[in-house]
Amino acid sequence: MKHTSSQLKAISRKALDGNWGLPMGANIILGVISFIVIFFITFFTNTTTVTGTITSEFLTYAVSLFISLFGAGITKMTLNISRKQAYSMKDMLYVFHHNADRFLIVGLIIAGIGFVTGLPVMFMSMNSDIPVSFILFFSVFDLIISVIIDLFLGLSTYLLLDHPEMGAMDSMKESIRLMKGNKGRSLYITLSFLPLAFLSVLTCYIGMIWLAPYMDMTMANFYRDIIGELNTPDHTPTRKFPTMTIEENSNENNSAF
Repeated sequence: MKHTSSQLKAISRKALDGNWGLPMGANIILGVISFIVIFFITFFTNTTTVTGTITSEFLTYAVSLFISLFGAGITKMTLNISRKQAYSMKDMLYVFHHNADRFLIVGLIIAGIGFVTGLPVMFMSMNSDIPVSFILFFSVFDLIISVIIDLFLGLSTYLLLDHPEMGAMDSMKESIRLMKGNKGRSLYITLSFLPLAFLSVLTCYIGMIWLAPYMDMTMANFYRDIIGELNTPDHTPTRKFPTMTIEENSNENNSAF
């Protein structure tokens, strides 16, 4: 039985009850590090030239890729909390001790696609003769591509965390398979947080301190729901997930969004 968005959120709030502190602190630390690093990249690169702009964008993506490893650590912390397992701030470093290259490969592929789709916006923003409507159009296109990528590969990090023996490419293939019939749910859950995100903006983003762990926990439970954990007695964790042979996969003619 698949859980609804409201049910997943209720389960997430219950899991975070009394456990808000460390996830909030971890997200604050990650946010501060990201802000400082991006600030220095912007300050020390000349974005008025094509070379400087490309360099700035490249460095930003490279740093974001490295910082994403800490983000995966926060995901590990979130999974532990959701499963009522021991957790600590050390979870932020978990990936660095468990074949970080697997996470880097996934992140590199996603970041690479984002870098390529973002190039038109980057170059057009440097040309004052290009209409704002064009820049806006390609910005929206870039955003849509990012959303689509997440709908297909959004479970890769969870799979790598749960299965240390799994390779980067296998995690992406499995994510694509598991998301069949669940992309609509994932998109709906993400969009359902928009009102709270808007309120967070009105509070000068202070509300994000609470919203980020809430969103992380809901998506972690969404993953657990897909692999069947939330349908087990007391939501007990399982490391097993259904497999599909290449022949079975090739014989599938239709798949729900």
